[in-house]
Amino acid sequence: MNQGTLSSRQNRISSVQKTSVRTIESIRSISRSLLGNSPVCIVTNREPIVYTENQDFKRPAGGVSQALHALLERMGGIWIAAKDSSGPDTLMVPSEKGPGYLLERVNIPSSLKKPFYDGYSNGTLWPLFHGNRDQFFHDPGEFIQYDRVNQIFAKKVMDTFRKERPGLVWIHDYQLTRVAHWIRRESTENTLPPLAFFCHIPWPNPADFMLLPEWQSVLEGLLSHDIIGFQTPLHLDLFLKTVSTLLPEAAILQNNVIRWNGRPIHVAVMPVGVDPQYFRRMADQKENHDAAISFLEKEGIPSNIPFVISVDRMDYTKGLTERIEILDRFFTIYPAWKEKISFVQIAVPTRSGQKMYKKYQSNLRDRITSFNQKWMTPNWRPLYSVETTLPQTQLAALYKMSSGALITSTNDGMNLVAQEFLSCQGNGSGVLFLSRHTGSAFMLRDAVQIDPFHPVFSARQLNTGLSDSVGKRIQRNKILLRQIEQMNLYGWVYRLFENL
Repeated sequence: MNQGTLSSRQNRISSVQKTSVRTIESIRSISRSLLGNSPVCIVTNREPIVYTENQDFKRPAGGVSQALHALLERMGGIWIAAKDSSGPDTLMVPSEKGPGYLLERVNIPSSLKKPFYDGYSNGTLWPLFHGNRDQFFHDPGEFIQYDRVNQIFAKKVMDTFRKERPGLVWIHDYQLTRVAHWIRRESTENTLPPLAFFCHIPWPNPADFMLLPEWQSVLEGLLSHDIIGFQTPLHLDLFLKTVSTLLPEAAILQNNVIRWNGRPIHVAVMPVGVDPQYFRRMADQKENHDAAISFLEKEGIPSNIPFVISVDRMDYTKGLTERIEILDRFFTIYPAWKEKISFVQIAVPTRSGQKMYKKYQSNLRDRITSFNQKWMTPNWRPLYSVETTLPQTQLAALYKMSSGALITSTNDGMNLVAQEFLSCQGNGSGVLFLSRHTGSAFMLRDAVQIDPFHPVFSARQLNTGLSDSVGKRIQRNKILLRQIEQMNLYGWVYRLFENL
């Protein structure tokens, strides 16, 4: 990019900076300034919708895919993802909130799916990036299949260049670290649109990353992007340390710029956020409140006892076994809370086809049963564990009516449940108990922080937070909500455009 073009682009960003960057209107303005009429192309492994037999769309509850869905349905653009349900390979996803977007669905051969997803993505990269060496499993053949799937994704991206050339390609997460490599290697375009990557999960320390036999291929795949985003300063620092340790030929310049293979790569912290107003509206709707009440009644959760909620996938990184230990210490040290508070966890099984996950989930259920048998009384149960996926509308109402949210992740890139809970609380007094090992803890430092590795400390934090005056809790939530509003979904996208 020449100096004149760079100066012009900086002037356009500055003109937008003078207005609020917290709304979709601001993002549309920035996008028009930088990309003109060219669309944004988002690339993820998971598709954002489920296509039903009656040719309708269903949205999975929560998660990053839904944050991106909320963005693109308002902005318009292209989304490329693996095809997980029936229907055509190309779909127009309509929206009442904006223009909707085009969904291009990638057909992954059945012979590649298991080694790509269960194998290399979630048996190798996921535990390694989360610092779980005990769960790390490596099969050399699975990387070949993983790389082949990334090549298939790259071909689909290049196909869009011939249909409607995007102004930006934004690739997401650990399943797709090699897509940009294949785009640069196989594209016949004279110039490519900017290629950006966002790492939603933690980045490991260099010693752990070096356990990966294919570390060079993964690292060079990431350095094929123009922009690489991380959730926290810690993850960014670990990535730069990894590059400087393992690729001495790569130069680390000022402002977190890496020069490698003659190209500058901008590395930035850009924590993902939510749309607080969207969640608040859902939490306030009467029909959602009624649906939440029906759910509590169905599960036998009494309405006269306050509850603290947790919402997770049944994954070892979410600290569910550590949570039981914390609750056991809590009722041991503070028995006065018996029959005065219950804990409700929505823990949906995930990756149950993998032996390790199946064993973990079975052991967890046994521990929940033992814990309840130890503490329950004829009229009270300390922990209700539900394995049902709830719609976002229902969760929003549950967040609002709960007395707190307990997040016990042992290592989490961000954890959007924390932000969703506070958004739904609004001016409420529910307490956020937030693991210090989440990206959200970097952002929400005024939350009541716990540590899943220190159950006694965490039990004391639970007691302190629940014992605080209503006024103190409301004031704390106001501070936290302001922080969420400043770092919302649209702020996340703005920080990406800032680095173009």
